[in-house]
Amino acid sequence: MTNDEFENLIIQQKNKLYRFAFSILRNREETEDAVQDIVLKLWKMRMSLEINKNVESFCMQSIKNHCLDILRKQNQYLNYRNNSTFNYHENSNIDNIDLVEKIKIEVRNLPTQQRMAIELKDFQGYDYQEISDILGQRVNAVRAKVSRGRKKLYEIFKEELKNA
Repeated sequence: MTNDEFENLIIQQKNKLYRFAFSILRNREETEDAVQDIVLKLWKMRMSLEINKNVESFCMQSIKNHCLDILRKQNQYLNYRNNSTFNYHENSNIDNIDLVEKIKIEVRNLPTQQRMAIELKDFQGYDYQEISDILGQRVNAVRAKVSRGRKKLYEIFKEELKNA
C-alpha cells in the first residue's frame, strides 16, 4: 500500500475508529490516544496491508482490541463487562433527559458483546459479515447479539414508544 493510499484510507476511517473507540472507552483523551496508537501501528505495517482485503474491518478489529487492552490495564475491564459505570435508577432526573439520551444510556448498560454489536450495526452502519470479522465471531452469533440487544431496548422503551 502506498503512502497516498494509506492516507486516503485513514482519512476515511478516522471518524469511525474514533466513534467506536469512544463507545468502549468513554473518555475523549484516551480515545484520541487509542486512535493515534492504532494509526501509528497501521502506518508501520502499511507496506504489508493489502487494499484488496477488508482493511476497514482490520482497522476496526485493531481499535477494539487496543481499547479492551487499555481497559484491562486500567483494571476497569470488569466494570466495563458488568456495566456498572452508570445505573439510571440512581439518577432521579432521568425523566428530564430526552429519548435519544435515554437510549444511549440504555445501550451503555447492555452486555459488552451486545453493546459492541449494536454500536457497529445501528450506529456505525456495518453489515453482519463486517461485524463478524471485527468481533471475531460467526455471523449468526452477531445477528443473535444484535437481536437480543434490540429486544432488551424495546422492552425498556415499550411504553415510551407507544406514547411517541
